[in-house]
Amino acid sequence: MGHKSAVGLKARKSSGANLRVRTAVCALFKRGGYGSFLGQEIQGKEDIAPAIREVVDAGADFIKIINSGVVDITGAGGVTAGGFSYEELKVICGAAGKRGLAVACHANGDEAIRDAVKAGVVSIEHGFFVSMETLHMMAEAKTAWTPTVFALSSLAPALSPQQRGYVEDVVEAHLVSMAYAASIGVRLRVGTDSGSDGVEHGESFFEELRLFSKAGLSRGEIIAAACMEDDEIGRGNYLLVRENFIETGKIEEIRKQG
Repeated sequence: MGHKSAVGLKARKSSGANLRVRTAVCALFKRGGYGSFLGQEIQGKEDIAPAIREVVDAGADFIKIINSGVVDITGAGGVTAGGFSYEELKVICGAAGKRGLAVACHANGDEAIRDAVKAGVVSIEHGFFVSMETLHMMAEAKTAWTPTVFALSSLAPALSPQQRGYVEDVVEAHLVSMAYAASIGVRLRVGTDSGSDGVEHGESFFEELRLFSKAGLSRGEIIAAACMEDDEIGRGNYLLVRENFIETGKIEEIRKQG
């Protein structure tokens, strides 16, 4: 999903024939806001087209933008600084569209999420503090949502009691939003922010599945959010696994008999 090191390109180059890696190369962020470690700085509208051209020429499969900061875990509430104006978002989505690329968007805070959806992004990553009204907009626009619950909840054990309580409350509200989103047809996707502090590759995937389950999603909904598009199901492009794989954290194939 983008990093200034362009590690996604390295992963794509080294992946085998049976593994497809898609990368944004690096993310685009607004000068002075969150995202400097993720990639390309944007100061104003005049920087957008050159920045998109640069990542496209580098081999990007899609565009990733940073339209907010992160959840403020100090307990002060809200989201840290970052993000674009609505007009800038429209320019970004328009420029990406001319290149035939979709735009994925890191966004927290209802206004930042709503502006991104209106501008035409295809997915929202994180989405903390989203409102029911904005979720309805996402359902209508067919904007996918990757809620990354574990990325925030994993921080709680290391925080002060006051901060931990605040984060736990935010997580619980996020789970309620996920359940509502699923009920109105928002396409949920499993993502973990693995590689960030406290979010280990592999295990964090199963932790996220368990949180989807805690939110009330069915096993079928969770599997669909984790790994399968409808056309893949139709082609039989999946493994039959044990029913308790979410709880055990093990994907063991069940081979059909006869």
